[in-house]
Amino acid sequence: MRAGYLLLIGIVAVGLATVATAVCAQSLVQEMQWQAAGAAADSSYLRDGTAKPSIPIGWAVMSPMIAVIDGDQYAPIFAPCDPANPGLYCVEILRNGTTFSDSLDMGHAFAPAGFQAELAYHPPLLFSDGTRLLVAYWVRAKDHRSIVQLLSLDPKSPGPAPWTLLSTFENRGDELLSYLGGAMGPTGEIVIAGYGTGGPARSHRLEIIKILPPYTGPWMPKQLIAEYPSPAYAPEYPHVAIRDDGSISILTVLANYTPCPENQVTYSVYKNVAAFEGRYGGSFAARWSDATTDTVTDPANHGDSCLFGADRYPLAHFWDKQSHAIYSIVRSADLDGVDATNKVASNIRFSRTFKLYRDGSVIVPDLAAYFPQYFSDPQHPCYRPQSACHIHAMTMTRLDNGEFVIFANARDDDPAMTYSKIGVIWSKDLQTFSEPVYLPTPFGPGYGISVAQPDKNGMRSVPKLEFFNAGNTYNPAQLNYNQRLTSWRYSLE
Repeated sequence: MRAGYLLLIGIVAVGLATVATAVCAQSLVQEMQWQAAGAAADSSYLRDGTAKPSIPIGWAVMSPMIAVIDGDQYAPIFAPCDPANPGLYCVEILRNGTTFSDSLDMGHAFAPAGFQAELAYHPPLLFSDGTRLLVAYWVRAKDHRSIVQLLSLDPKSPGPAPWTLLSTFENRGDELLSYLGGAMGPTGEIVIAGYGTGGPARSHRLEIIKILPPYTGPWMPKQLIAEYPSPAYAPEYPHVAIRDDGSISILTVLANYTPCPENQVTYSVYKNVAAFEGRYGGSFAARWSDATTDTVTDPANHGDSCLFGADRYPLAHFWDKQSHAIYSIVRSADLDGVDATNKVASNIRFSRTFKLYRDGSVIVPDLAAYFPQYFSDPQHPCYRPQSACHIHAMTMTRLDNGEFVIFANARDDDPAMTYSKIGVIWSKDLQTFSEPVYLPTPFGPGYGISVAQPDKNGMRSVPKLEFFNAGNTYNPAQLNYNQRLTSWRYSLE
């Protein structure tokens, strides 16, 4: 194990404590809570005398990162293997909050001959075929060639479980394939989508790869889903959903990475969420999209790179076999107005909503309206009486009992940690919702929340809520140097 990566575990078991009572006499019941830290101490991430944060586990919202096998919850925790190489991460798998696997150096373990890793910092994707835990992750070499590794762990191992390499997907030349999102289909096939660059024009692409059980054979060739001529359309953060019939739905966002003409600064500007439908080996087509006003009115259809406050972002996308539908959550922000002489300053005042889609149609215009008591702030430029502008991320799942459960959190730079709680609501029909429950988080709200979803990564049944957050990455007093992770299990009774 490399210096600076010593896993400390704190476990808290809470026995059946009723947290809140909701409509229909149902309550959210906490069964267990686990806490863990990904390094020995904050000092493990001192570089040049300054403490540095690590990439949050919840950063990759499109990656399935919780698997449940025989009632045991598996989740990753990871941090730089060595503070001197902050782009190369080690990962360990926790089972019910305790160390289960050996530490895996993602940049170097099982690397192909001659492969010299430069970056391996994206959170891994977790799947299960019912008997094994499967873990996929991305690595980029110094020559910019990228690979995807697929490894397995045996849940029956007494631990620490050794890793087994199943297969490696190698890109051609220096082609990129990163920002991975994935899903497991009805026959156990794994489909992974990513942002790629390649070809003579170095175009910006949405691509998918696929592998079939037992996962030891070669990956099927990359398939091009969409292609764009410039970084004004960078397809990132793809979510993958696979229906019972094997058809594939991919939800991605087109980011505009061209410099703002006003100041020549390149911002993260997410302009257009687009959904593609099709089958591997067949054709894919764009089915629906949600774009900002400046994108819709732009003849080039990429929007204004100065208006980063006007954005769209995909937060959830999964297939629900109970209703035979795909549900998606899209964060939607619009500016109150644009000053043509000072566009960057126009980003200060905006409104933010969270749209819930079913098969591409909006069924709830703003989920944030159901969290009014906690996240609202009349002093915030985004304030609206019936909205919650401090919410930054949402996700959702559906339990076996038919309840949809929706999570919300903030990640403001707030020394008082005013918004450190996670909000939870539930509904059977997505028309009438419970009163919100607010769950305190010991390390802050974190970047986002990862939750077990049905038919996403091999789990065909989701009887309980299994979710985690990874601590606050923005609050100066609680900066997430050491990947502090809190994981929960709840029932909804």
